[in-house]
Amino acid sequence: MKPRKREQDPDGPGAVSIEPPIRRGDILWISCDPSVGAEPRKTRTCVVVSNDFANRFGQAITIVPTQAYSAERAGRAYMTDLRRPRSTLAENRVANASMVMTYDRRRIVKRAGKVMPQTLADIDRALAVHLALSLPDPR
Repeated sequence: MKPRKREQDPDGPGAVSIEPPIRRGDILWISCDPSVGAEPRKTRTCVVVSNDFANRFGQAITIVPTQAYSAERAGRAYMTDLRRPRSTLAENRVANASMVMTYDRRRIVKRAGKVMPQTLADIDRALAVHLALSLPDPR
């Protein structure tokens, strides 16, 4: 879906609105530049991990950026395999939870797809590893 300028721009100049609304698990193209040091660079696909209330009303979204797939990367505890059928992306990618970022909504370029529910749960586990959080046992 193509971003469009809001009629009454409540989030400031240049804010965009994506229709339908952004939801947790969506994959978006995000303009990550300018970046500093090890931060993600260029325009890349990113998985939305912020909650849907924040996604609907907030001026920023929290994402996990993606990288090109390799078996070595996919084997890391803080990475999640996004190859089909785990997501709707055409390219083979992994989500890198060690690079979780929050960006202003104005960095959204367009929608790229979504991850499946089990894949989102896997991303949650990868985030828990990276952030040293305890998740409840799913059993």
